[in-house]
Amino acid sequence: MFVKKIFYKLYLKLIFFTLVFFLSITNLATTAVLTEEEIKYIESKTKDLDEKEDEEGEEYIEYQDIKKEKKLKKPKFNFFGVIKKKKEKENKVDKKTVFKKTIEPDKLKIGVLLPLTGKYSYIGQSFLDTMQMVVYENKNIDSELIIKDTKANPSLAKKATKELVEQNVDVILGPFFSSTLNKSLKIAKYQNVPLIAFSSDRNEKDEGGYLMGFEPEQQIIDVTEYTIKKNYKRFAALLPNSKYGKRVLNTYRKVLNKNKLLLSKVELYELGSNDIEKNIQNLVGLDKNPQIEIDEETGEDPTEDFDPGFDVLLLIETGNKLRQTSALLTYYGIDVQKIKLIGTGEWYIDNIGSEPGLVGAWFVAPNPKLWENFKKKFYKFYNYEPIRLSSLAHDSLTTIFSIVSKNDGINELNYGDFQSSYGFTGIDGDFKFLSNGTVQRKLSILEIKQDRFKIEKIAKKKSF
Repeated sequence: MFVKKIFYKLYLKLIFFTLVFFLSITNLATTAVLTEEEIKYIESKTKDLDEKEDEEGEEYIEYQDIKKEKKLKKPKFNFFGVIKKKKEKENKVDKKTVFKKTIEPDKLKIGVLLPLTGKYSYIGQSFLDTMQMVVYENKNIDSELIIKDTKANPSLAKKATKELVEQNVDVILGPFFSSTLNKSLKIAKYQNVPLIAFSSDRNEKDEGGYLMGFEPEQQIIDVTEYTIKKNYKRFAALLPNSKYGKRVLNTYRKVLNKNKLLLSKVELYELGSNDIEKNIQNLVGLDKNPQIEIDEETGEDPTEDFDPGFDVLLLIETGNKLRQTSALLTYYGIDVQKIKLIGTGEWYIDNIGSEPGLVGAWFVAPNPKLWENFKKKFYKFYNYEPIRLSSLAHDSLTTIFSIVSKNDGINELNYGDFQSSYGFTGIDGDFKFLSNGTVQRKLSILEIKQDRFKIEKIAKKKSF
């Protein structure tokens, strides 16, 4: 009986402990089961991690020699609900390789300042078309024209120059007019961007920019010295009363003084005035036309042995104004067979020989054959003829390409890069950039014929 009781008690305890053990196991198993909310939370964290890595990866343009990374595995959980953090082996990546980007060669960025709209748009368009033709012919150099319209307005030119500098251009071509140059030059100089302007008139020459235009001083020197060599002794000038006219007059005097000659007569007329006839009368010393004032009683001809007091007359007008001036000079007794008219490259105008008073005149200009060849090529491209000064756009841009080619494609241009002792060659012949911002040129002396230009003296190619 006693044994039965003991057995019974042990049996009850065994059942009790079995129940306790079973309940414990059930509770542990329940805690190991993740709720739906917990699963979504963990997946969201994993997704955030993936996206973060993707965003970090976008910092690099391209990876090289990097093994493809393994996808992240979802975290494993043990039976008791504790997350096991499995440490994965990190891919060994060369730091230098990670931060290495594929760098494309830089384009040569050329800023362009031109009047593309407004009164002078025909100039800007001819220049721009010339530049685009040069770019096409130099396709081996990866370049880009960044074009800004100045409208020949100084304020717009200043704003456009700032924009070009902000776009990190390597060099600036333009502007065309001297009135828009100074502010643009200051900005470009401050930012160490070389600037080649198409103007020929700047008050203060300074490092940082070049004047590609034909400055009058060199032309006056060349044509005056050549005339002196041809044994002409008496010189006169009929010039506008302007800053440009006074520059010309000052150079003219210096050349004559250097050769121990004096300026016999000078007449300055007001710009925009239609009364140039008065100035011509003063110049020749007559207030009436000598050709029609023949003495009726004696038959004396005033034109016979008429001497205006000079053998050479310097003019710098162009176009219709030049034709009008020439006609008046002839009217007042100037015989172009005896009096030599001299001038500048602005006389290079088609059909200028149709004015009889200009036939036989001398002026300074580049060899016309080079320009004629370019003009034909331009016409094939665009079906219209370029303005004569488009050669400035051509020669300045070909110079840039020449420098870049010699520098093995390095686009970083400095002011001094343009000062080659050998100079450059373009449509306007051989030229050389000087340290004071001007351009030294080798020019020819041309004579105006009725239907063509004759080369009186050709510019010989020699080292500067």
